[in-house]
Amino acid sequence: TIGADDSITVRSDRNVMLQQQQHPPPHDGSAEDTTTATTTTTTIQIFENYGPVDSSLFLEMHAFVPNNNPYHCAVIHGRHFLRRQVAPGRSDPNSNVLLRALKLLHLTNPQLTQFVSLEDLCVRKDMTIVEDGNMIGRRPASDAIAITSLLLGESTDMFSNLEVLKSKCITAIESNDVERIELQCARYPGSRRIVKLALVNAAQRSVSEADVTMETLSSWLEEAEKEGGEGGNEKLALAVRFRIEERKIIDSISDISLIDDEPLKHVVIDASDDDLEAKLSSFNTFMDSLNLPVNKIRAQAVEGMRLGAIATEDLESEDAYISLPPNAVIDATSAVAEAETSSPRLAALLKKLDSQQSDGFDVMLVYLLHERFVRKDDSEWWPYLDLLPTVQEVSSSHPLFFEEDEMNLHLGGSDVRKFILRNQGRAFERHAALASDVDVHEVLGSDVILDKSIVYWATAMLDSRSIWWDGRRHLTPLLDLVNADSIGRAHETKVEESSAVTRVSRPVKRGEQVFENYQQPNYLLFAFHGFLLESLESNPSDCALLGGLSINHNDPGAKFASRLQSSPTFCISGTNIDSMEELAQFLRMKHGLSTNKLESESWLNEDVVPYLTQVLKERISRLGDLTESGTELEDEPTQQRRLHIMSRMAISDLAHFQ
Repeated sequence: TIGADDSITVRSDRNVMLQQQQHPPPHDGSAEDTTTATTTTTTIQIFENYGPVDSSLFLEMHAFVPNNNPYHCAVIHGRHFLRRQVAPGRSDPNSNVLLRALKLLHLTNPQLTQFVSLEDLCVRKDMTIVEDGNMIGRRPASDAIAITSLLLGESTDMFSNLEVLKSKCITAIESNDVERIELQCARYPGSRRIVKLALVNAAQRSVSEADVTMETLSSWLEEAEKEGGEGGNEKLALAVRFRIEERKIIDSISDISLIDDEPLKHVVIDASDDDLEAKLSSFNTFMDSLNLPVNKIRAQAVEGMRLGAIATEDLESEDAYISLPPNAVIDATSAVAEAETSSPRLAALLKKLDSQQSDGFDVMLVYLLHERFVRKDDSEWWPYLDLLPTVQEVSSSHPLFFEEDEMNLHLGGSDVRKFILRNQGRAFERHAALASDVDVHEVLGSDVILDKSIVYWATAMLDSRSIWWDGRRHLTPLLDLVNADSIGRAHETKVEESSAVTRVSRPVKRGEQVFENYQQPNYLLFAFHGFLLESLESNPSDCALLGGLSINHNDPGAKFASRLQSSPTFCISGTNIDSMEELAQFLRMKHGLSTNKLESESWLNEDVVPYLTQVLKERISRLGDLTESGTELEDEPTQQRRLHIMSRMAISDLAHFQ
């Protein structure tokens, strides 16, 4: 790290313990011998982990080859992924369709006129492919292998339902719908295992066609090392070591044995909380101790919802039911102020993070992690933190923890899938940034910040429980227990006389649960809160997310591209034709139609209807593929809930588009 005075500080990532030893003096046997004892200190070499660096860089820049570098990769030639070679100059219907798919997904050179083989890939010992990158939701190399294995596959040892999957893929390619092709040709059920099996088979072909054996390479290295030194064969030894490291990776992959297809596995969580009543009692006592100006609700267990807020007296419409002064909420400002008295190191870190970010998310994230997992019951907020859902409970139900494969299978035709993947990508990047900050490690401890599930838990808590006012997010004990419905006006919390005040939008009797209308579509409720209001009648604010459209350089309306965000999104309601207005305006721009109209006129004229119809039909076809798959729900309750909510999300989208 660089200090304020431009000095550089280097910290060790491990403990280094020096040992001192006392050595008795040598005696010659004479009485005059006055030799004193000597002390020596062991010498320990300091090492550094250079991070995810391939061994080729060490060879080229540092002239050495690490042994068993986990980040090193070995090249597997593209031709080894093909069970049979595509004959040059020969028309092959399957390879022609394959080339079309690879071009549409931008997985190969668009100038190619015939498919010959895949590109060469560099694969690590753990079977990760370097060319896949690390962007969540995008796996270009794996997708190319999955498509090639499907369309050129011939053997049932890889596919038990090859013809069915191939037919769906070809239908998707004929539609020219890129999203549909990706799902049906590259992300089909079992595709991840198919990619691994293809890697094993390719490694085995690579070994069988290798020009030298491992034994030969080892003998070459032995000879080069014997003739080293002044003989000048160190360069040869380096080259042979590099080849040996690559060969070790290929041999390791070729020896991997993959078991038969397995269903997607999820952590099975016992979401019951035997201590919930005790935690509730402690929390309600804590809230009483805050002496809120207004508090007419109490926390209570609610069947099917875990917790809720119950009115302690009759409430008329627009009555204030809670008033939270600054000392009763957690936000970026209060987190820094509290840390200044409890932990100067934490306060310094929060101030640094606050200076780097305007919305205070990272400040609240680190503070929440510190109070919940470092200070624990020493925190003044412990009764509140202890009542929050556990990491295990949240990981079983919040989309931030959903596996990509299960979303491809059960949410594949919905644009909500990519919306969630983008959220996961942002959470991944935030975790990576914080995990690389030395100050964060010193404050939270490496065991906390390196645990992705813990950091994702805190992210989910802020996403699902934050209440906004004055342009800032806040955690609000008790108020964040108020559950959602769709009755009355939208929820609103306002600052009145320095306290955050929330009023009911409808009469509530004493002992009844208080609800708030979040007035959000189901895809936002699902993505950030992990639930949805099941029917259109129960959520009149619902609409289907529609994204993935853009204006390209060859579109008639390319001149408008600079005026629009790169990937606009729209929310289409099946009961509100006005929800199509923004989409119609966008399509008019994209296709070069007139954009001149009076303020009272609609964008939905006859000339744009064919383009609207095409977009909606694409979505209906994608969702139709999903509903036709007929996925059965698992018996495990947590699994049932996850699959049920994804299925409901897809069905809701389909209804809106139809």
